[in-house]
Amino acid sequence: MQLRSSKTLVFTPDEVEDNLIGINFLTKDVFGCSADVASRLPRQWVDADDFARLNFQGDKAAVRALIENGVVVVAGSDLERRESEYLLDWRWSLPIGLMHFCLEDLDFMTVEETEESQQEHLATEPQPELYLRNAGAVTSLPAVLGNNDLIDLMARRRTVRASGAPSISLANLSECLFAGLGITGETPNCVGKLPLGMTPSGGARNPYEAYVFAKNVEDLDPGIYHYSAIDHDLGRLSANELPAFSDLVGGQEWADEMPAMIVLVANLQRTMWKYSDPNAYRVVLIEAGHIGQNIMLTATENGMSACPTAALNHSIIKRLLGLDGPTVAPIYALTLGVPGKERPQ
Repeated sequence: MQLRSSKTLVFTPDEVEDNLIGINFLTKDVFGCSADVASRLPRQWVDADDFARLNFQGDKAAVRALIENGVVVVAGSDLERRESEYLLDWRWSLPIGLMHFCLEDLDFMTVEETEESQQEHLATEPQPELYLRNAGAVTSLPAVLGNNDLIDLMARRRTVRASGAPSISLANLSECLFAGLGITGETPNCVGKLPLGMTPSGGARNPYEAYVFAKNVEDLDPGIYHYSAIDHDLGRLSANELPAFSDLVGGQEWADEMPAMIVLVANLQRTMWKYSDPNAYRVVLIEAGHIGQNIMLTATENGMSACPTAALNHSIIKRLLGLDGPTVAPIYALTLGVPGKERPQ
């Protein structure tokens, strides 16, 4: 068996133990490690038995522990494949990779746990002010609400996590998808023609694809669909039974009532191809907000509520959609439904 140190390791000092804390950010394995052991990790492929004999007095259990914690990689393993894809495809900096992959497939708190945490926090520290008022000389601005239909629509938008009807119409789904991702034209640049959409996109790279999990959409069979923005149509991906929506969005059970859900998946390669600057990663994330807001406003105009969430079970979503590779990432999801009785947010 051949092995070498992982190429996606990051170490930081452990001040308490006078040791190192390491993490493999592709696997999210966190481990303690002495500086001496870290310095002896093989950068090139070596025989596992030779490595154990030279560094651990032949203790194969120590080598197995390094493998299990993602410190060293076995030749031909799934981790080696994932590393190879990362090294080939990831064009942004290591810190961005560390953040991106460590945020995937997190364990999320329940609503009850978050409320309990807030109350405990409030007992020891007041929450920061949620808005800032001007002091001194101020200039009053003209009134807005009631004078502008678009502004009034924005003011009506609310997140209601309760469904008041079993289904939504295909026409309403169509409008939400087009408002978020529809292609309305093209523009030439030095490398060809670029699509223009309903929202601003950094460099007109349009990194997002939308996937629809349709449970109760009139005139649409239940299933998982890809939305083609250029053709404005839906292509069915899977005839398998739909999962519970809560399984896709961090266990949020309110999502199970909803007739449909749109998942926004970023193809980071589209943006990486043009921008090597890691700040472009932020641009991609911001773009999800542009798309989501258009979907939410269109839902509001049609008497629906689009409930956004970034609490995603990334691996499950990618498996259901048949997606693979380090630069394809579910980023944002919005359920669609007719609002029921619940305190809006």
